[in-house]
Amino acid sequence: MAEIEIEKKKPVWPWILLAVLIIAAILYFFVFSNEEEANPTEEITTEQVTEEEPNNMQSNNTGNISAVEEYSNYIDDPDMGLDHEYANGALLELITAVQATADNANVDVDADISEAKSKAQDITEDPLELTHADKIKNSGEIIVRALQTIQTQEFPDLQEEFNEVETALGQIQPGQETLNQKDAVKGFFDKAEELLISMK
Repeated sequence: MAEIEIEKKKPVWPWILLAVLIIAAILYFFVFSNEEEANPTEEITTEQVTEEEPNNMQSNNTGNISAVEEYSNYIDDPDMGLDHEYANGALLELITAVQATADNANVDVDADISEAKSKAQDITEDPLELTHADKIKNSGEIIVRALQTIQTQEFPDLQEEFNEVETALGQIQPGQETLNQKDAVKGFFDKAEELLISMK
C-alpha cells in the first residue's frame, strides 16, 4: 500500500506576532515623537521660573502689608481695654507682623519670634496676676531684638525710628500694674507700629 504524504500546515501565529510588533513600534514612534513636540524647551522653562519669582516676592510683600495692617487695626480699636487679653492679643499681632516683615526682607528672626510667642502666652495664664507689665516688657524686649536685626540688616536708614521703639519699651516699668501704665504700654505698641509701617 502506498503511503499518503500529508503536508503539515505552517503555523500562522509567528506572522501575527510580527505584525503586532511592527504596529506597536509604529505607534510607539508616533506617540513619543508627538510628546517631544508638545513638551516646552528648556528656554521656556527658564522663562517660567523667572516669571514666578516676582510673583512670590509680591506675595510675601502682600503678606507683610496685611500682617502690619491687622496689627494696626487691633491696637487702634477704641473698644479694646488695656487688660491682659488685649495685651496678649496685641503682642501676638505684633509678633506676626514682625515675622511677616522679616520674611519679606529675608531676615532670619525665627528664634526670637518663637521665644516672644512663648512669653506673650504667659500673660493669659493668670488674669489677676500683677506682673503683666513685667511679661509685656520681657516679650517686648525680644520683639525689639528681632526688629533691630531687621532694621540693621535691611533698613539702616530707620535707626531713629528703631530708637523710638526702644525708648518706648523702656517706659514700661516692671513691678507695677499694667493698668497704672496704660500710656506707656500703648506708646510701645504705637512706636512699633510706626516702625513696621516704615519697613513696608
